[in-house]
Amino acid sequence: MRLNSLRARVVTWYVGMLAAALMVFGATLYFGVQGYLKTSLQHSLTGEAQAIGTTFLAFEEQKGPAWMAGEIIEAYAPELSGRFIRITRHDGTVLYQSGDTRDGVIDASSISRPDFYDGGGRFRSERQAGAHDILLYAQPFRSTSGTNYLIETGSSVAPIERVLSSLRGILLLATPLILIAAALGGQLLMKLPLQPLVTLSERAEHVGTSKLGERLPVPSTHDEMERLALSLNRMIERLEDALSHNRRFSADVSHELRTPLAIMRGELEQVLREPVLRSSVRDSVASTLEEISRMAKIVESLLAIARLDSGVDSIDPKPADVSTLCQWVVEQLHLLAEEKEIVMQVRTTPMTVLIDTARMKQVLVNLIDNAIKYTPIGGRVELTSFVSERMAVIEVSDTGIGIPPADLPHVFDRFFRADKVRSRASGGAGLGLSIVKAICSAHGGSIAVQSTEGAGTVVRIELPLALPTSDKPAASTQTMLTHTSIS
Repeated sequence: MRLNSLRARVVTWYVGMLAAALMVFGATLYFGVQGYLKTSLQHSLTGEAQAIGTTFLAFEEQKGPAWMAGEIIEAYAPELSGRFIRITRHDGTVLYQSGDTRDGVIDASSISRPDFYDGGGRFRSERQAGAHDILLYAQPFRSTSGTNYLIETGSSVAPIERVLSSLRGILLLATPLILIAAALGGQLLMKLPLQPLVTLSERAEHVGTSKLGERLPVPSTHDEMERLALSLNRMIERLEDALSHNRRFSADVSHELRTPLAIMRGELEQVLREPVLRSSVRDSVASTLEEISRMAKIVESLLAIARLDSGVDSIDPKPADVSTLCQWVVEQLHLLAEEKEIVMQVRTTPMTVLIDTARMKQVLVNLIDNAIKYTPIGGRVELTSFVSERMAVIEVSDTGIGIPPADLPHVFDRFFRADKVRSRASGGAGLGLSIVKAICSAHGGSIAVQSTEGAGTVVRIELPLALPTSDKPAASTQTMLTHTSIS
């Protein structure tokens, strides 16, 4: 998840920077093209006005306005080329004026006449009704005889607007496509370099205490990724050696303690058979035997945990129906519930799992026994099974005293007892839940506890299903089977 989040942040930053760059580039391109087209049009109008003055208007007094008009039409064809040309003498006489351009882009009769002035050329803009703006250029001209003229050239800005409109459309269409392609490409480019790290993370998640013999794949990249994989494999190897040593030590100690405890118990029992024995000595021997029995149970539990953890005491999984197992456990323990007037309920969904039935019975008996033990008189204990996310789920819930929040992370620790005084008085050594967890782990499952102090506890076991089963709501698939004690 963290790699995905990092990749998403990098791609987002990359796409954001690219979007900003494209916006700057698009704005620069748009306004640059706009300025270039406008400047080109201005230069064109200026050049036409100057050429008309020096080429045709300079000879107007000698050859007449008709000749000049014919030459302008032949040279520029204003109506066809989309240009406006008008030549006015200082007395207001219009010597030549082009007509409307094709498609009605320029309505020549609606263009106003400027006042005569001295100096250089001037640009002005006029908007015609229902049409684009007209850019006009006025250039004063004086003939050799001293006659003043005003040469006007103009053109519609519609072609420029069409070019700019097309450019806007291209930018608005191309920018999102480029950003989408950049996002997809960025995801791909980020995924490929990080794929070895993702593979390492996924494989590392599957390396557990029971699978430390596995090693992470080492990519032949000759870079930091390869060194990281090698370092992690060396660390796993060290952890495997340490855990193996710890398991062997626990198993060896437990095994070695069984023999002297058995000898001590036998000798003390032989002493108790003596016909003449003071009562004080008899009481001491009986108390010692009781403690030896308790130590023997602890040793047996430690040995069972060590053998399960190391895989020596392997389980024998066979297909079994969870609902049948739950019913059997409730029937075996309902007498304990009746003694405390506790209501027991079982709600199960038929489903098949691969389990060692004897071991799983041990798990459920331990959990339900604890639930009954720590549930007040008149309470309720429920055993529920259902399917969730292709896993078989078994839940044991009660309305008991609950577990303090500070103790919840340690309930599966060896020798941990939330209520040490009462647990010791009842014979508990804090190994029952450790054995339960070891059995669940050996089945490839998991166990978790949720508890609210003073309200009750829920223990959840998840086991892999033996056969594919579709996930459905429990209320619509499970069969309600209730066993209620006499209360």
